Amino acid sequence: MTTLTPDLSSPEFDPRDAVLDAALALLEARISHMETVDEWVALARAVARCQGMKTVGYLTDRDLDQVAEDEMDWDVQRDGPLPEIDREGD
Repeated sequence: MTTLTPDLSSPEFDPRDAVLDAALALLEARISHMETVDEWVALARAVARCQGMKTVGYLTDRDLDQVAEDEMDWDVQRDGPLPEIDREGD
């Protein structure tokens, strides 16, 4: 699964653009009556980047569980630690 987050390591990266892109995606999702974990993660990453924080601080436990279960692109250094999930049958 891909995320909406731009390449944060790019020298051309402007955190304000990421916040705007994430906010626009969230508004579009609201209009469609659906917000996905991808949209929440993109918004959380953009806001965290602007504030010098970790993404994990802006997501709920349920969001983080879904990120882990969906095996989304996640950088522990940038985003913070994910909770351990209990995978049945592993």
